[in-house]
Amino acid sequence: MTLSKILADFVADRDDFSEQARYLAKRSIIDSTGAMIAGCRTHCAENAFRLACRGGNATIVGFGRGYIPRDAAFVNGIAGHELELDDTASSNLGHPTIAVLPSVLALGEENECSGEKVLKAFILATEVECKIGRICAKYLHERGWHASSITGVIGAAAGSGYILGQDAEKLMHTIGIAASMASGVRENFGTATKSIHIGKTASDGVYAAQLADAGFDSSPSALDGKEGYLFEYSTKRFEEFGDDFAKTLGNDWDVCSPGFAIKRYPSCSSTHRAVDGLVDIINENGLKAADIKSITCGLSKPAMRELVTPYPKNGEEAKFSIGFQIALYLNGVENMPNNYTEEVIFRPEIQDIINKTSMYNKEDYDDLPSDMGVGPAFDTIETVDGRVLTKEQVFPVGHLTNPMSDEELFQKYMKCTDGILPRDKAEKIHEMLSDMEKVDDIRKIMELMY
Repeated sequence: MTLSKILADFVADRDDFSEQARYLAKRSIIDSTGAMIAGCRTHCAENAFRLACRGGNATIVGFGRGYIPRDAAFVNGIAGHELELDDTASSNLGHPTIAVLPSVLALGEENECSGEKVLKAFILATEVECKIGRICAKYLHERGWHASSITGVIGAAAGSGYILGQDAEKLMHTIGIAASMASGVRENFGTATKSIHIGKTASDGVYAAQLADAGFDSSPSALDGKEGYLFEYSTKRFEEFGDDFAKTLGNDWDVCSPGFAIKRYPSCSSTHRAVDGLVDIINENGLKAADIKSITCGLSKPAMRELVTPYPKNGEEAKFSIGFQIALYLNGVENMPNNYTEEVIFRPEIQDIINKTSMYNKEDYDDLPSDMGVGPAFDTIETVDGRVLTKEQVFPVGHLTNPMSDEELFQKYMKCTDGILPRDKAEKIHEMLSDMEKVDDIRKIMELMY
């Protein structure tokens, strides 16, 4: 049995979803909805919006309804990723929610779907992309691919096919078409193109499903064939997929185990463990900026490959700088997107900490199991009075091992909507998403987002 068929059969036939999967999925949907609302006012989202085509019934967050689904998914994907506020998953070494959520929302609107159906499509989409990630994300990462977009497009296509009511055969073609659409190189990290990766992923997921509905076919072995997706993107040959792999799908759901990490900071996820550990050292020892002689962070090779701009020159680059993050904290500057500016970056007190911060490869964090993602951070602060203070941070705050409470998530979401939506609208969206199984038409939620 080919991998495309296994995944297609799973998506077509699965209708039981655990209460934990539903609860955690809704938390991630709320979180990335906040990210989309916050991101809709960025230059990237505004520029992409100018290219969007009318002629459909999908909403572009912050702008209005009436757009074709794939363009709505494209702009909303960019908006939701541009500020680096969206969640992450260790299984696919990337961003599970924002890669697929815009797809199922856009097609859900176009087809007048219930909140229940959209929720199910989202759970299935993230499960497919994360289980694909468990197979190949490590190798994608080594070769310089943006794993979020390479795995995400398969999930986005699967969720889109589910929304369209495709049977297993048509879903197999949808997945195969999506296999030829995967793209995104990590060389573009630190630029606005990184967000295009996610917009394209969400848009291509929609388009792959629509093309299959229009009669396009694909190879049943598009994923695992001799010249298929897995080999061409990873250069690795894998064992034949069968019942053993099929039984892992939904058992347990990746949204439940290892789960998705909800971010506290608007920065690349590979900064988060290091920043969390450094914050703890600072607080536990009552340190001030003037007390610090140097900061070093031991990281895995995968983490260091992502942190491409440790000495940032602009806001895009600052998302990939541990030094910038901890400089904000030490100087009492809120770690939110409005402070990712050249004016803040080049303040002398910010530059001082950035230039005192360095990274090195801690080899024992390389080649860890997929549940560990990019691995822990080992932080060291040397003080001017000669103390050497250390901490190992295994998972970031926001991971299921140390999760945000529902109230903390609500506060983050509301902060994302502040100044963009009236408070009553923002609160109503949160209320409806928290209970989206009872919403008979997803358009009732989406019409509040502009």
